Amino acid sequence: MTNFDPQGDFKNIDQWEMLAERKASNTGMAAKIIGGVLVGGAGVAFGVELLGGIAAAWCVKSAWDASKSIGKRLRLVPDCGCNAFLLSEDEFRTYVKQFGDETVYQELTFAKDAGAELSPFAESWLRTCNKQLTGSNSEQLALTQSVAQSVQQPVAVTSLPSSVPQTTTQVDVWNPNADNEVDIVGEMTNQIGNYFVVGIGGSGKGMLLANALREVKRKHPGKKIFLVNGKVDPKEAGYFDGIVDVEKPLHCESAKPQTVAAWFDAAMEDYDKFAGANNGALLVIDEGTIIGARLKTAKCTTLTDKLIGITSCGGSSGKNVWFVAQTPFVGANGSDTSGISQLTPIVLVNETNLSVVDSWKRASLFKKFDTEEISELVDQSECNRAVYFGKNAQWYAMNKLTNYSAFDRDRGVYIRDIDKHDQDTVIQQLEQQFNKVDERLIDCIYFDKLSDATEPVSFEAIRNHVKRNLPDFAQRDLIREALIELIKQELITGDEDNGYSIT
Repeated sequence: MTNFDPQGDFKNIDQWEMLAERKASNTGMAAKIIGGVLVGGAGVAFGVELLGGIAAAWCVKSAWDASKSIGKRLRLVPDCGCNAFLLSEDEFRTYVKQFGDETVYQELTFAKDAGAELSPFAESWLRTCNKQLTGSNSEQLALTQSVAQSVQQPVAVTSLPSSVPQTTTQVDVWNPNADNEVDIVGEMTNQIGNYFVVGIGGSGKGMLLANALREVKRKHPGKKIFLVNGKVDPKEAGYFDGIVDVEKPLHCESAKPQTVAAWFDAAMEDYDKFAGANNGALLVIDEGTIIGARLKTAKCTTLTDKLIGITSCGGSSGKNVWFVAQTPFVGANGSDTSGISQLTPIVLVNETNLSVVDSWKRASLFKKFDTEEISELVDQSECNRAVYFGKNAQWYAMNKLTNYSAFDRDRGVYIRDIDKHDQDTVIQQLEQQFNKVDERLIDCIYFDKLSDATEPVSFEAIRNHVKRNLPDFAQRDLIREALIELIKQELITGDEDNGYSIT
């Protein structure tokens, strides 16, 4: 396996906006003013005061004109999502490759109409496109005039100005009624990447996950799948049965934050060992919102650490992650922007929760979007759903997928029998498992370490003792919880700064 990645120069939309804003702010005003002063001085020195004065005045005026345009340029970036008109040639080519000709053409046209000055390469690219769309070819001209009724027709651009490196650009005339569907399962599995799948309950996340994981196994038979499942629901067992290689389940809604933290820490340690033994593995974190919320309460950073670790270094070791949650806001998922922003977002919306989308407009993973257009896509979908694919920042009508669960949530009916085991019993068993951990920790800390101490024992000394005797339970949060329990029972006194002693 090599490190070859043809999309390695792609950036998420926040990074593109930051780059564009930085370029919009850079007017070169200071350099022009200094140049004007130098030119004027040179004119005086060589006895051509008039010529030097004219040149100096022109430089200063250019700087002033540039400063007046900065506000307009800065507004176009965050308010309208226009980035392409400011980019250099290499950046522009990458942007076109990532978001497509149609998006870039619309951005440049909008910026041009708003009176913004385009970068030289962007200006040349737009001029070439317009020439092909409105030139002597009558068939193309008729196509652009009837775009609302016609099907999407690619227009090949085969000639560019001599000053621009020769390339062939395909300009697709946009038709809102064409190409409004995407094979999202195929996009997720042709080349396995890192994804952030978002949708509230009933939007179809589980169904998408079930279909995509089966396709992973079909296309990449050697790829191992490691599932961390934060929702133990018998109705949805069919999503993963016989597909994932390892499943770590815990019904996190009914579990204590410290229990979730201990379970998740242990699951991540098992994942690292499993991936190491199998040349990598796809980590799927389902019900990430409740998992993240519990971890945040427990002050456990393992989720963010793992997301950053896999997205930064996982490619060379065969590790990938799909993080599935109910909200696009990273804080509510117990992570932060540094972890989530490196994942390609996929968002699902169905006909019953369209109102939720309005509250998501300020989420950083989206470009600007129109809720009415999404509603139209939902109406066009055979399963009444729309899907957002972050790779090209577009919404599409969702295609119908196979339901591998035992329950049809849209109709609220069972579609096959399930084992009627008591889910609460499973939760109690898991809680008891971690309650035993607390008891063992208390015994290890109180009787084995503190009972013979003649002076306060530091937190790190206690942790090192636990590492030697209970290495699987040496997480800081678990030790802190055990110490707090001992203090509540008035068996010990102290804190992390001053150490702990038996009362």
